[in-house]
Amino acid sequence: MSIQLADGFIFANGLQFHYQRWSPPIPDPKKPALLLLHGLASAARIWDFVAPLLADRAYVVTALDQRGHGESDKPENGYDFATIIADDRAVVRELGIERPIVVGHSWGASVALEYAVTQSVDVTAVVLVDGATNQLSLRPNWTLEQALKDLAPPRFAGTPSDTFLSYYRNGPLGQQWSPQLEESILHIVRLREDNTVAPNLDYENHLQIIGAMWDQPLFDLYRRVSCPIKLIVAEQEPANEAQKEFLRMKRQGIVQIQMLCPNIEIVWMPNTIHDIPLQRPAQLADEIVSFTKTVRTRVQEEVRDAPSQT
Repeated sequence: MSIQLADGFIFANGLQFHYQRWSPPIPDPKKPALLLLHGLASAARIWDFVAPLLADRAYVVTALDQRGHGESDKPENGYDFATIIADDRAVVRELGIERPIVVGHSWGASVALEYAVTQSVDVTAVVLVDGATNQLSLRPNWTLEQALKDLAPPRFAGTPSDTFLSYYRNGPLGQQWSPQLEESILHIVRLREDNTVAPNLDYENHLQIIGAMWDQPLFDLYRRVSCPIKLIVAEQEPANEAQKEFLRMKRQGIVQIQMLCPNIEIVWMPNTIHDIPLQRPAQLADEIVSFTKTVRTRVQEEVRDAPSQT
């Protein structure tokens, strides 16, 4: 028997959301459900290579196109964290997912962290994949206006699909290029009838999310999170001064996170690009599975050590 893939839509919080769910032939009821959240301007298809590996180990895995992304609805507002989390929580309820481990990549890691703090009774644990490593508003000599300028997305609508794919083929992902990888990348953007691509996330909505990230009190969230948490960090040899500065700030942020959240588990992946789910799916799946085992052991110990009620 093979893994079952459900590709569907669900109505939640006033919008229609696209999701994918990988189910093993015989799910293990002792294993927590996994909710996978993509990054900014990405989509559920970034998990195409990780999710089947998790389902193959008897986990039920759901990946969601969040508001404005992928095949989900794209309203003109509601890109603050509170609304995004309300969306994701509503989808979780509609799909009958109970107390998942929430795995977030990049911006999705910031969503997962705030989800765990604000919906603590509904989350078993969180895995943050190369995201939520520093607070934008605390970056030296930066303002919101500068952040919106520096982090604004490129306007690549109208780029021929082959030119767009070449950006990936000519980088580290070129070493493992395959038709399936090409298909997943093309599904993260919108392929138009003239064989050009365009972003699924509108430019203005993208900027709204950057503004929300600026306002997010990231370090305070680490101080408040109560569930088990794992941070997986990509590390590349910097090629220029800008990359060196970015890596330095990332490391500084992680040092502060460790002080605020002493029980956090941190794993560094050397020689790895930001898109860990595409480049290192097997290693990422292994890290998620090992963490779920740690979480289960911790929960069992807490139940064992809890005072009996008589």
